[in-house]
Amino acid sequence: MNFRSYLGSMKEDRLVYLLESLLGKSKNARGGDEAVFSCPNCNHHKKKLTFNKYTQKFQCWVCGFKGARAIQLLKFIKAPYTAFQELKDIDTQYNFKTAHVEKPKDQLQLPEGFTPLLKGKGLTRDKAWHYLQSRGVTAQDVVKYNIGYIEEGPLTNFIIIPSYDRHGTLNYWVGRSFDPQAYHKHKLPPTSKDIIGFDILCNFNLPIIICEGAFDAIAIKRNAVPLFGKRISKTLYKELVRGRVKQIYLALDQDAINDSLKYAKELMSYGKEIFLLELGGKDPSEIGFEEMTRILQCAKPLTFQGLVEKKILYQ
Repeated sequence: MNFRSYLGSMKEDRLVYLLESLLGKSKNARGGDEAVFSCPNCNHHKKKLTFNKYTQKFQCWVCGFKGARAIQLLKFIKAPYTAFQELKDIDTQYNFKTAHVEKPKDQLQLPEGFTPLLKGKGLTRDKAWHYLQSRGVTAQDVVKYNIGYIEEGPLTNFIIIPSYDRHGTLNYWVGRSFDPQAYHKHKLPPTSKDIIGFDILCNFNLPIIICEGAFDAIAIKRNAVPLFGKRISKTLYKELVRGRVKQIYLALDQDAINDSLKYAKELMSYGKEIFLLELGGKDPSEIGFEEMTRILQCAKPLTFQGLVEKKILYQ
């Protein structure tokens, strides 16, 4: 093997190692010219996404997802910035052209003064914990969602509930004051809501429950995605439509019934089985885990006839 070939093989190995760190273990095909991965678009149970180690072209032989450069794969799966840096280094070091990678905007951070509840101490911590208990939050929930509080600064006496994407990167947070005299009760970060709430805790191969707030999702406990509002983000909508999830439960408040019916109609047209939960004017955090579990177990899938009837009822 000459020196140029040696450099080429090093580049190809680094490319595969990089992709394996993001997509999981690959297998060789076409005499080693291609690596085959699980497709991040259709999530087929078999490895069907072929990646040419020399040209960087890739294609899934199930859903048709394809591209011409590794950077397109990284953008699709929303890889961390370090992965883009590694790819750029590979292409630069071995004289392969790649698209320009812009550094993303400043990474979202938790508010200054954030203290995990279980690591805190003192009167403020005790008040925060008392408030959470009054909302039905358990110690297990505090650990699961990394719930914290702030003792000093602009968000003094605020509970902070972080949200992380599937790579473990902070993508949002919500603040709720536990001071009964507070003028502002809620605080949200100055960033886009085009994310999947609590993504790291959700399995989109199983039924998904869509709700409005963080406390609602915590009350539901299992596979619940908070919207941090009343509208499904583009990123979440794409995941619901393209992903393998078949059953979707809509647990939105009564005042969002028109949004629920609109989403139900659209998602049903994609072959999804939709359950529209009747919550009696309450939200999941008020109802609590046990009663929400009963409501979920008793829910019936929505039919197109039932959808029309509900649209007439709520006009």
